[in-house]
Amino acid sequence: MNIFEEPVSLMGYQLVKAFAAQLAHLPEERQLRQSSYDMWSTPLAETGANESQMKLVGEWYATNHQTAPALGYVIHATQELLSRGSLPQHRLAGTIELNAMAILLAAQQLGLSTDDCGQAIMLAGTLAHLSLYRRKHKSVSRDYLRIEVEGMARMSDYAADEILDEIACGKGDLRALGGYLFNRDDAEQQ
Repeated sequence: MNIFEEPVSLMGYQLVKAFAAQLAHLPEERQLRQSSYDMWSTPLAETGANESQMKLVGEWYATNHQTAPALGYVIHATQELLSRGSLPQHRLAGTIELNAMAILLAAQQLGLSTDDCGQAIMLAGTLAHLSLYRRKHKSVSRDYLRIEVEGMARMSDYAADEILDEIACGKGDLRALGGYLFNRDDAEQQ
């Protein structure tokens, strides 16, 4: 499915509107742009959710997020609501965030300071990413790869404050990182 070429689903459009209405009171940069409604309509219709469920997802998103919504994440949250009947009182951690937590917990076990860990992880991530291109896509320009690595850093920075705020409050799927990232005893995190 190419979401840029899919026909607009009228039911999906109503679902998008129901979700977006819950973000209307937020600053403009945290709302869903109306220009996205058509593109989001079919994928949201395919979730099988109804308007009241999308309102719940919108309310949950507005309460637990500081960034603008992304379609894949909203679909994931909708699927979570449909399968479990509710959403947690925090963000949903994705695979990348859970992998980041595992790496940080391993760094803690190794005794790395957060500063040394941060520098090492940035280099390790760049090495891993670039090695893929050296092995499988040798013709890709190094200038393009530099832009791609910089973009990955910007995307990580985009969500970092939201994630750190949850960890600092001792909530969310990544709350176990509180002791390492904020120098707290495990007992304080509970």
